[in-house]
Amino acid sequence: MTNDTFTFETKLLHNSHKIDPVTGAVSVPIQHASTYHQFDIDSFGKYDYSRSLNPTREALEDVIAELEGGVKGFAFSSGMAAISTAFLLLSAGDHVVITEDVYGGTFRMVTEVLTRFGIEHTFVDMTNLEEVKLAIQDNTKAFYIETPSNPLLKVTDIQAISQLAKEIGALTYVDNTFLTPALQKPLRFGADIVLHSATKFLSG
Repeated sequence: MTNDTFTFETKLLHNSHKIDPVTGAVSVPIQHASTYHQFDIDSFGKYDYSRSLNPTREALEDVIAELEGGVKGFAFSSGMAAISTAFLLLSAGDHVVITEDVYGGTFRMVTEVLTRFGIEHTFVDMTNLEEVKLAIQDNTKAFYIETPSNPLLKVTDIQAISQLAKEIGALTYVDNTFLTPALQKPLRFGADIVLHSATKFLSG
């Protein structure tokens, strides 16, 4: 990882994957291989099968995590794949408080899929802290924030929601698609998980 004192722009230019240590290439190559040769059948190397880990995907994951100030990143085939996987941290009987004007795909995931697995939800105006407090139940395990929200661009106080979540031992998810780490770093305000749809603003 790069020096924490670097500016955002410097981190973009001088991240941990900027130069290939083997070839000296100054841009990350696209690795097409699905499998990787192993020199020892008893002890596999870092890469064995691309679905498990791929150098190109690893570079993306590391750089985004670094820009967000996070510990680890995971890249998926779509934003909804990332969101769906994040919700797998919940179990049957759990409850999630979620932004009322949430992205349509997320809305359908919560209302049509999570309910089938016994995960409850309450949609609230996340900009109204009192309304959020009233939505908390004994089984609330997560708060899901979009800020700015999609499509109404409502701005939520991430720090206030994160503090509420920590008081009850719940997780805070933030969909940071609209602002990206260039303009907003939810982890600094107490969020636990940051999500992106990389085909939108993150990829330019």
